Amino acid sequence: MAPWNLILRMVVAAEDYIVAQILRSPAFHRGVRSIHDRVQEHRHGRNPHEPLRPGEATRDPDQQSSSGFLSHFIDELRNQARGQPTDPNRPMPPSTTTKDKTDKR
Repeated sequence: MAPWNLILRMVVAAEDYIVAQILRSPAFHRGVRSIHDRVQEHRHGRNPHEPLRPGEATRDPDQQSSSGFLSHFIDELRNQARGQPTDPNRPMPPSTTTKDKTDKR
């Protein structure tokens, strides 16, 4: 038997062992189940017989949750680029430059 054939058989046996260990793992099956549930929910909508998830009963259904932080962050960056503060009623902090320090003498 050629040495490369022996090496190939060892690699295949190691792969079979690793796959068997993964398939025995309950964490793997929980992960697959959660992915399957998300895909099914995306395709067919929410199952009305399942209980509500944490925070789902108090969430505003009209609000888009995926763009919440990102939209606020982009608005803040735009305001900073324009030089406008986010809250116009709040006073701006005093700027300290070297000119201000020399003028105070």
